[in-house]
Amino acid sequence: MEAIYSTFEDAEEILLKEEENILRIIFTRHGRTHLNAERRFQPWTPEGDQLNPEGVTSARDLGKKLKYVPIRKIYSSDWHRVVHTARLINEERNPPLQEIQISRGLRDFDFGALCGVSVTDADRLYPELSDQRRNSLHTFEAPGGDTFVDFHNRKKEELIRIISENSMGNILVASHAYVTKCLIMAALDLTVEGYADKINIKNTSISIVELKDREIPGRLLVLNNK
Repeated sequence: MEAIYSTFEDAEEILLKEEENILRIIFTRHGRTHLNAERRFQPWTPEGDQLNPEGVTSARDLGKKLKYVPIRKIYSSDWHRVVHTARLINEERNPPLQEIQISRGLRDFDFGALCGVSVTDADRLYPELSDQRRNSLHTFEAPGGDTFVDFHNRKKEELIRIISENSMGNILVASHAYVTKCLIMAALDLTVEGYADKINIKNTSISIVELKDREIPGRLLVLNNK
């Protein structure tokens, strides 16, 4: 799996031109939060954690980067940190869209008992789970939360729904790290076993997949570019 372009700037020219039956999905993760900075697993609530100053700035910077890229729709997880990110991106666009599509289907992975726990403490309290999460994510089951395989299947269904609503042009999908990872794997028809550990998503990074005639697998144009 290798992206065609190394950076967003390399791919920007083709994003400026819409083509019949060509759909390009721009994926991004929310801006950095206080708990991201503390390396804690995010609480599984819609309110969740707030963007920190760095997160606000990076979201606005991403909006400026996308300022003149024609975007037909913006989809966002319904959790606060993502909605805030999507709104900041949209505010920088020229012109901004009048509406952002909010979706429960883009909600984050439920880490169950790990929610609010620091990565350091999780490594100490749940060493086997930490090893699974780092080295064989497809087998990961959060205590009292999601299993990665089931989570991936739900996000694949959400991707298919989003694709069904769009036939051409550029759309932006703002969500979470694991969500973005799963959406990209689904759009490229990659196996969870083979690729869950190979795709990492930074805050407010850009990944782009191109689909022709809404058909999966698509082409990976950009991956995790800041």
